[in-house]
Amino acid sequence: MTTPHTPKPIDTKEWQKRDRDVVIDTFIVTAVRMPDEFEDTSNPQPRQLIHWRGGGAYKQRDKERSTSYDTRKWIITDPEVEVQLISKNFAVSSTAVGYWATPLAKSYTTTDIYKLIEDKHLNHFLYNGNGSGCLTWITRLVKELEDAGVLPAGALASLNKKVDEVRANPEYWVPAEPGAVFY
Repeated sequence: MTTPHTPKPIDTKEWQKRDRDVVIDTFIVTAVRMPDEFEDTSNPQPRQLIHWRGGGAYKQRDKERSTSYDTRKWIITDPEVEVQLISKNFAVSSTAVGYWATPLAKSYTTTDIYKLIEDKHLNHFLYNGNGSGCLTWITRLVKELEDAGVLPAGALASLNKKVDEVRANPEYWVPAEPGAVFY
């Protein structure tokens, strides 16, 4: 398939060496507030837009750590979305308005997820302006992990229940899906 788009390389600048090849205990998806309020045309009341990101959580020296699997869009006119891996010194962000977590069904490392993102071309990703691009991306990652047997059967359905729960809160705005396309 030919496309006029060039995928952005996966940004690993903030992924520390100590967090590579670490066996993950729990996979977490967090819902965090964006810094500004946004107006949704379906609701006249301004609400906080929610950003979704994934994370592989583990302990090192008895302290919680995680590798965040995240997306970001740099330029409003550029539909390409960048995938980013970031080392964190916590499992769940203190600014999360909600999160979903599941133990892994089989042993898998932080680097294994990085390779799965590459192998499945999950960095070949365009925001289409119609919904929540970050949620489209993270649900696809969860689906790929479930299909590979890394996450337990029913993981995606369970995550979708958490998304519906956050979406039902009148303070938050979780746009409809899909908000992005893969190529």
